Amino acid sequence: MTFIFGKLVWAVTQPGNLLLLCLLVGVFLLLRGRRRGELLVVLSAIGLLLLSVAPIGPAMLLALEQRFPRPATLPEKIDGIVVLGGIALARRYPEAKLALVGGEGGFLPLGFAESRATLGFVVDEGIAPARVVIEEKSRSTHENAVYAKEIVRPGAGAKWVLVTSAYHMPRAVATFRAAGWPLIPYPVDYKIDPETGLRPNFSLLDGLSAATLAGKEWAGLFAYRVMGWTRELFPAPAIQPPAS
Repeated sequence: MTFIFGKLVWAVTQPGNLLLLCLLVGVFLLLRGRRRGELLVVLSAIGLLLLSVAPIGPAMLLALEQRFPRPATLPEKIDGIVVLGGIALARRYPEAKLALVGGEGGFLPLGFAESRATLGFVVDEGIAPARVVIEEKSRSTHENAVYAKEIVRPGAGAKWVLVTSAYHMPRAVATFRAAGWPLIPYPVDYKIDPETGLRPNFSLLDGLSAATLAGKEWAGLFAYRVMGWTRELFPAPAIQPPAS
């Protein structure tokens, strides 16, 4: 029920849909002779203009992507890799387990889990099936962490790496920490170039896309904290002990 409710709320509150709803309500009020509709139409126009010109969405994404920098070095030996996206590390650590995590995150299930779909690609890339652990029940990041931990059962002191999109890493890290499974973050799939990503691009489609992608993550961070699925609103990288 929580999953469905969250999907419905986000369907209404994501930037493009919210602005469209605001515009439609404004037009409806104007047709009924209510001058209050003018304000809603103007606010909708301003919102669309800002998303078209100002780098609002990219700035929101950049803050997420830069929160967890990719580690310059990793331990010589790691026990496994939790994959929410990307498999390059699996080749660098041929002895490590590879946990493919994720069921169906869509509102209407299609009967084929994301992790199961990834398995064929992983095997085609030369990863031995015996190394792979599949979790295919989860529909959210919270369930990713809970169900993956149940299947993997990492031992005390085991070193596991978490691979996912850079913009999703803050919520993923906070969720796995709350589940009692701290991992080494290894962000991939960056969307914004810090050098050029904050320039105006005069594209409504690009602005809406970035704002929607980032808005979902920021809303997820807040919602997960409210529901008690995380203990940190905006997690920071763990402080590493000084080298001896």
